[in-house]
Amino acid sequence: MSTLSDTPSSAPAPSAPAGLRSGFATQGRIAVAALFLLLTLFLALNVLTTALFTSTRLDLTEERLFSLSDATETLLESIEEPVTLKFYYSEALGREVPFYGIYAGRVRDLLGEYAVRSGGKIKVEIYDPEPFTELEDRAVADGLQQIPLQEGGEQVFFGLSGTNLTDDLEVIPFLQPERETFLEYDISRLIYALAKPKRTVIGVVTSLPMQGTVRMNAMGQQTPVAPYILADQIGAIYETRYLNEDFDKIPDDVTVLMLAHTAALGPRAQFAVDQFLLGGGKALIFVDPFSETEGGQAQFFGQLAPERSNLATLFDHWGVLYDPTKIAADRMTARKVQPGEGQRPVDYVVWLELTGGNIDQSSPITTNVNTLAVASAGHIALADGAAVTMTPLVTTSLGSAELEVDQVKGMRAPETLLRNYVPGPKPLVIAARLTADSVTTAFPDGPPEPKVAEGDAAPGAEDEAAYRAKFPTVLTQSTAPLDVILVADSDVLADRFWVRTQQFFGRRVPVPVSGNGDFVLNSLDALSGSSALLGLRGRGSTARPFEVLQQIAREAETQYAARQEQLQTTLAETQQRFDALRRGMPEGAVAIVSEKEQAEIEAYRQEILKIRSELRAVQRSVREDVDRLETELWFYNIALVPILVTVLALILAFWRSMRRRRHTASVVAG
Repeated sequence: MSTLSDTPSSAPAPSAPAGLRSGFATQGRIAVAALFLLLTLFLALNVLTTALFTSTRLDLTEERLFSLSDATETLLESIEEPVTLKFYYSEALGREVPFYGIYAGRVRDLLGEYAVRSGGKIKVEIYDPEPFTELEDRAVADGLQQIPLQEGGEQVFFGLSGTNLTDDLEVIPFLQPERETFLEYDISRLIYALAKPKRTVIGVVTSLPMQGTVRMNAMGQQTPVAPYILADQIGAIYETRYLNEDFDKIPDDVTVLMLAHTAALGPRAQFAVDQFLLGGGKALIFVDPFSETEGGQAQFFGQLAPERSNLATLFDHWGVLYDPTKIAADRMTARKVQPGEGQRPVDYVVWLELTGGNIDQSSPITTNVNTLAVASAGHIALADGAAVTMTPLVTTSLGSAELEVDQVKGMRAPETLLRNYVPGPKPLVIAARLTADSVTTAFPDGPPEPKVAEGDAAPGAEDEAAYRAKFPTVLTQSTAPLDVILVADSDVLADRFWVRTQQFFGRRVPVPVSGNGDFVLNSLDALSGSSALLGLRGRGSTARPFEVLQQIAREAETQYAARQEQLQTTLAETQQRFDALRRGMPEGAVAIVSEKEQAEIEAYRQEILKIRSELRAVQRSVREDVDRLETELWFYNIALVPILVTVLALILAFWRSMRRRRHTASVVAG
């Protein structure tokens, strides 16, 4: 007979063996020790890499935003004496305007890269100048610009100053976020000015108001004109020396001569240029068949500015073909202009925005120039047997045309030029580099006789002797290779074609919209033999636009614009039809419209309603496409990664649970 203790329900539950419990405890202690060792190893590895690999960084941005360019690296290697950079940034500015805080982080990181890469030659000091402190006084003394956070409120700083051992001072008064793409260039230019205090001398001869001027307005009043932005930029890097157009000799310390739309160069001035180039000097030359900036419109104290420019004597001798009566036109790169108020923008085939294949990306002069804006430019070529070699830097598109200056000047008619445009057989060269191992003088008879204006007395014997004494040796053959950059447009220098100027608390802040400034500065760098700043004019921006969204918007805009034009055309035709009916009716008569005409008008109305409905559908589909893509981007950027991590964690937890159960079951069974 069975007893209560014999029943299965009262049997004690099996317990895990003592050895198994001890094994679990040991595994737990090992896991904790392993985690501790891993944490210790991680911290030690961080300390070790920080100490040993201070200059090793990984930049995964598309345009290497947080890495220094090769040009900057070369500049830092050439520094002989230390340079101190003082970054003044008011933290209050970042708190009030977070965008400035983000940009300040970019500046701080880039300055840190300068310090690391310089091997101790660049020392970076970062200050937060509080109001009414010695730091604030020091920032003001260094030339930094104060701006108020709000009217009558706290003054803040966001600028950079630099000094060298001789106490030379260079300043960026305020770091504008709009110039982010030029941040490395601005900092490197500041360092270059401090590291190379003896600057290259650029001689400038021009008919343009590059230094600013006073101009007569329509009311007969004198109006000041600000200097060209490019003149300021050139002066910040080089020592510029402006020469009058009646010069008869280039100063000996001039390394590069810049001739910008020099329409009044006489024989002796051209002879001086000839001797300068034969002696090893370099030149950047801008000629123009029609200066949009100055030709026929601008007035210098009541005098008309020159309309066209040429250096016929030198060009003919070198074998350069340039016709100052011809303008290059290009329908493919034409800029859109608005002919009149309320009119639709049209392509102006003589104002060009040259990009991509129009610019030689293999040349260090243009490798980082993405766009170049020109206006009523000429073009150049070489004659058979030319004494120089031409390397094109900027060209128009295939199928460009050649127009007469008279077709462009005077009353502008962009629609007429576009309607009558006839494509030509080949691209036209706008800018080129002219080189030759050796050239002869364009003045084989020696110094030319003076050009004497009617009514003026000829120079005396003493004056002639003094002039000829300036050339103790007249060169007939070059002593160094010829190197000239020739540009068939002077409007590339004018602010209105390539830069927007913003007023920031009384200071002009240039924001480039085209690469004209890069092109000119690169050209001067290449000719002066200084490549320190070549190749770092413009870099990328930390602001990353949604390019796919922008592309969808552009395509939709094109589609919408076509439909809109169709609608406007239909409306105009309908209005013309009504007008024709009215003109055909006797005065005062009641409008009598036939059934055929009523049907035609009704058809027009139905077509208008149909097109309007299509326009609404286009707009709605565009919005739907954009909204759908934005939703997908939101999901990918915000929700997808956490979801994947969560799913992976759940799978891992389930796998570990199943493994633990199998392990426990096998131990118990054993």
